[in-house]
Amino acid sequence: MNWRHFRPLAAVSFGAVLVLLAGCGGDGPETVTGERVVAVTVTEAAREDVQVELYSIGRLVSKNTPTLAAEIDARVLEFLVDEGQQVLEGQELVQLDTTTVELTRREALADIQRLEVSIANEVRRVERYRDLKTRDMMPQERLDDAEAKLAVDRASLAAAQARLAIAEDRLAKAHPHSPVTGVVEKRHVSAGDYVRVGGPLITVTDTVSLRAELPFPETVGAQLAVGQTLFLGSPVAPGVEVEAAIEQIMPQVGAMSRAMVVTADVTNPGSWKPEATVEARVVVDRRPGAVVVPALSIVRRPAGDVVYVLETPGADTVRQRVVEVGQRQDGWVEITSGVEAGARVVAEGAYYLTDGARVAVRESGQ
Repeated sequence: MNWRHFRPLAAVSFGAVLVLLAGCGGDGPETVTGERVVAVTVTEAAREDVQVELYSIGRLVSKNTPTLAAEIDARVLEFLVDEGQQVLEGQELVQLDTTTVELTRREALADIQRLEVSIANEVRRVERYRDLKTRDMMPQERLDDAEAKLAVDRASLAAAQARLAIAEDRLAKAHPHSPVTGVVEKRHVSAGDYVRVGGPLITVTDTVSLRAELPFPETVGAQLAVGQTLFLGSPVAPGVEVEAAIEQIMPQVGAMSRAMVVTADVTNPGSWKPEATVEARVVVDRRPGAVVVPALSIVRRPAGDVVYVLETPGADTVRQRVVEVGQRQDGWVEITSGVEAGARVVAEGAYYLTDGARVAVRESGQ
C-alpha cells in the first residue's frame, strides 16, 4: 500500500471540483435577484491512507568526546593541530619530550646484547662441564655453579627485554593519536608545559558518530517505542533527511518540561554538527482509507467543528454537519465522524455559511 504522510497534493485527488458559475465572482456573500447567495467551491470528501506522525525539535550531540591525557611524565614539545581543526582517526596530535625514555630504551638494548653474549658463552661452558662430568673429570659443584650462572643470565635477559618493551611503549605514548575522526575542541596545555601522567592534553569531538536527543510531551509517551523509525533533518543542512531508529526512551520525565527524551544514533550525512538543532518526525499509527477534506471546509461554530454539505446533485442550499476531526496536515483534515467519503462539501466560502444557506457553486479562480 502506498502510504502517504497525510499530504494529499491537490483537490484532484478527491475527484473533480463541481463547477457552476454564478454571480460576479469574489469569495464573500453575493446578492442574486435581491436574495443573499454565497459563491462557493465544492469538492468531495475522499478516502486517503493517513499516517499519524509526532514531531519534535531537539539537538545533536557527539557520541564520543575523548580527552586525551598524558600517559608519561614529560614536557610538551609541540602541538601538531590547532583548536577547531579537523583531524582523522589515528592522526598524531602532540609530541612530548622523549629524551629520558629514549635513554632507558638504549640502556635496555645494551643489556640485552651483553646478556645474549654471556648466555651463549655460559651455554658452551655448561656443555663442556657436563661432558667432563660424565667422565668423572669435573666436580658436581662446578657444574652446578655454571648452570646457575646460565639461569641467572637468562632471567636477566628476560628482565632487560621487559624494560625495552616498557621503554618502547612509553615512546609510543609520547605521541598521542586521535582515537576518532572529528574536530579539536580544546588544547588544555601549551608547548613547554610539563605534564604528569593523567594530566589532560587535548579534547577531540567526534563529528561522525552522532546522537539525536529529542523531547516529546509525556502525553504521547504511550505511542513511542524503541525501534520506531525517525526521519531526521537539521537546519545546518537543508534538504537532507536521514532515517534512524529510536535507540532509547529515557526512563525519567523532565521535572520542569514534563517531557520525555528519546535518543537515536545517526551517522553524520556530511555537514551536520554536534550541538546543532535536529528536527524529527516519527510515524506512530497508520489509518488506511481515512476520510479527508480540505482544511477550508472546517469551520468553528458554537456546535463545534462543522462542514457544509450539498446533499443532492444540483442543490442550491447547504446543510451543516458537526464533525469530529483527526489529523491536520498540509491543508487537509481527517474526519473521524460526521461525514462519509463521497459527500459533496463546501471548500472556499464555507466561513460565510449557516445551516440552510443558499449557495452558487462557482469554478475556482472566478
